[in-house]
Amino acid sequence: MKKKRLWREMYMPLPKLEVKNASKNFPGVKALVDVDFYLNPGEIVSLVGENGAGKSTLINVITGQILPDEGELYIDGKKVAIASPTDALNLGVGLVPQELNLIPQMSVAENIYLGTCKVKGGMPRIDWKAMRNEAEEIIKNLDAKIDVTKNVDNMSVADQQMVQIARALCLGADILIFDEPTACLTLKETEKLLSIIRKFKEEGKSIIFVSHHLDEVIEISDRVSIMRDGALIENLGKGELSVTRLINGMIGREADKGEILRREVNTGEVILKVEHLSRKREFQDISFDVKRGEIFGIAGLVGAGRTELVSTVFGVQRPETGAIWLDGEELSLRGPHDAIKKGIGYVSEERRKYGILPTMTIKENLTIANLKSIYRFPMIRKKEEEEMFRTYSEQVQVKMASPEGLLTKLSGGNQQKVVVARWLAANCKLLIVDEPTRGIDVLAKNEIHKLMRKCADEGLTILAVSSELEELIKICNRILIMHEGRQKGMVDASEITPEQILHIALT
Repeated sequence: MKKKRLWREMYMPLPKLEVKNASKNFPGVKALVDVDFYLNPGEIVSLVGENGAGKSTLINVITGQILPDEGELYIDGKKVAIASPTDALNLGVGLVPQELNLIPQMSVAENIYLGTCKVKGGMPRIDWKAMRNEAEEIIKNLDAKIDVTKNVDNMSVADQQMVQIARALCLGADILIFDEPTACLTLKETEKLLSIIRKFKEEGKSIIFVSHHLDEVIEISDRVSIMRDGALIENLGKGELSVTRLINGMIGREADKGEILRREVNTGEVILKVEHLSRKREFQDISFDVKRGEIFGIAGLVGAGRTELVSTVFGVQRPETGAIWLDGEELSLRGPHDAIKKGIGYVSEERRKYGILPTMTIKENLTIANLKSIYRFPMIRKKEEEEMFRTYSEQVQVKMASPEGLLTKLSGGNQQKVVVARWLAANCKLLIVDEPTRGIDVLAKNEIHKLMRKCADEGLTILAVSSELEELIKICNRILIMHEGRQKGMVDASEITPEQILHIALT
């Protein structure tokens, strides 16, 4: 046995990271089932699977955020105990999370060295100069132009992500985990990030890459580990990768091709009318109308004013000029509460900030927009609440252990499903969905798309904003194209391609 082990060590380098026989159970859910995972030095391994497949749980085990019920972890062939995120950092494991966790009121340098500040002198004091200088060096190595003395609250998402990466690097992490790193990035920003990840690989760092964008997975990966129902079911090498192969592995069968959905609108009745709407430095002179039962898309590059436009329709801010009509009535909204009363629902692109109520249960999050139908003084009628929750959670196929669990314990994709279901349960006339499938796997996307079409066929009007042009083409009847706050065109979704949309936007 000893000779065999020595031969392996000499000719087959030990994995940089190895997880052996990891299992984790939550009430009613087997989150990890006897998982064996390994990551070699200087390797990029992508972790893919449907929402609820166990990816997040495995990452949480590796980074010390939860303890496995069974299993062992090894780094460089040595067994390690990772009982906290601090243990993981001390062992060289850095995480760039899907939801960035920076402190907005602190500077870039302070965020990078949070909890690990440089000190000097006999009486320990923070060495601000050394901290700023080292932060600048790390940022420079990331090919980023960021002032480390500025607060992060007004920075772009891409720059905030660079700060998050710098935080992981400041302690010398040589195992880096990227969890949905491109979800909020533009195409150009995504290309830059993937280039940085390749640079890390060239420097000998080992990378775990988690993404629902399978084209990115294929482009960046040396190997892909596929998870399903808490188990790691197979590893695929570079030459075995294709979108179809990955999807089939994720679901264990041949996948639905996700066909383009039919776009017939059964009525010519206009339910939403926007006339010459403007807000200074956000959007100018926007006009369009949307028919009952139509899915109306809004396309444009980041900064086009899409989110600002739809948030104005929802009453988050008031237009400076122009008018909004809903079902023949001109609206004068004092805030979102007025919009909700008028029958408008809103799924925000920033789920963590504006979509979920983190201290409430899954059931409460789903039913909260329609309490009037289940509340009778002095209490909520539990039987009707249960029926509402069961109906709509089944429609969107939420994977959960119990309706009474906190929503924050669900995967990002399942959280998004609950937010969509909330407005379906509220029986709104107009549903605004801003990036409806961000952070959701390809199979759940198809489910959401079909659900949106079903609701539209039943009379719900949907205003959809998405950075994924293919998504808009797939689900919409018509698409409004914006660029730098201006309306550039209106097209029939059945007669347009992504390339043509970009051409209209940029010319």
